[in-house]
Amino acid sequence: MKKIDDIEIAKMMLDIRKRSILDIAKEPVTVGNMAEELNEKPSRLYYHVKKLEEAGLLELVETRQHGNLIEKYYKRNETAGHRFELAESLLKEHHGTVMEEIMKLLQPGLKLLESELQKGMPDFEKQVNLMISLPTLTGKEWKTSQGRMMKAIREETAEQESFEDSSLPHLTEDELNKKSKYAYIMLSYRVEDAQ
Repeated sequence: MKKIDDIEIAKMMLDIRKRSILDIAKEPVTVGNMAEELNEKPSRLYYHVKKLEEAGLLELVETRQHGNLIEKYYKRNETAGHRFELAESLLKEHHGTVMEEIMKLLQPGLKLLESELQKGMPDFEKQVNLMISLPTLTGKEWKTSQGRMMKAIREETAEQESFEDSSLPHLTEDELNKKSKYAYIMLSYRVEDAQ
């Protein structure tokens, strides 16, 4: 798993549109292919593709001549895979910016959830869900549950990466055995419903 220590790259990795482009670009694709997949006009993606290329997250891997037209094929690099971790130094120096980017991801889902709750009955055409659990666990049980959730999310993204214990919180022996109350709040929503 790649540790990101550049705030501009972190912002790109937390941006929904840029992440969507990177997800599509697992294999070489044109901006036209990306636009079709995202149900967008290609002109709305060129800026994002350029920024991702400048940041080294997207690479031009091939060009093909079709008459007077030159098609460029892009592919994401290894850094741009699904899993990443923000370096401690980046979090320390840019914690405010990181929180702003996380809020940009949360706000649309929370607004969609609020709208559905106000109706009293969820609209099943909209895909939004909130799950809350408040278990009492030892630090060891909490750490195990974190690993299980991360494994389940990786399986859902169809990117079968080996489980890395280093991605879990590091706890002291005391913390591993002490019972505490933990809050799990999982908000999931379909991005198109929130736009």
